[in-house]
Amino acid sequence: MAAESWAVHQKIEIPFQYTAGPAVTRFLEGLKDKLIVASVCSKCGRRSVPPLSFCGRCWRPIAEFISVSGEGTLLSFTRRAGGDVLYGMIQLEGTDSSLAHYVTGEVGRLRIGCKVAAVWRAGRTGSILDIEGFREVGN
Repeated sequence: MAAESWAVHQKIEIPFQYTAGPAVTRFLEGLKDKLIVASVCSKCGRRSVPPLSFCGRCWRPIAEFISVSGEGTLLSFTRRAGGDVLYGMIQLEGTDSSLAHYVTGEVGRLRIGCKVAAVWRAGRTGSILDIEGFREVGN
């Protein structure tokens, strides 16, 4: 005879606090002033947004940070199931990585490879949402 199985259905909450660390803290503080901060590896020169504390290729600690443009190229995008919210992967000018964020535009018109620019919120607080999203420009 097989053992009877039981299931207990309950919601478990696990409170936590995330510490951004020095690289991401620099990034978030820059957003307040409409600055997008990238890290630069001293060995390979790789520029990453959001910035890193160490290079994932060279395993070197990062000590150099620069501001980069709020303009870039849309590498890919998708729409949230059942909605009209678009998410994109954006490679900002002068960087080697991509940033995931909201994208505005019409799905039928938006194209991979198009140029996009950051749209800034008026009241910035040091959050990734200080950038409302990216919109297509110049096409």
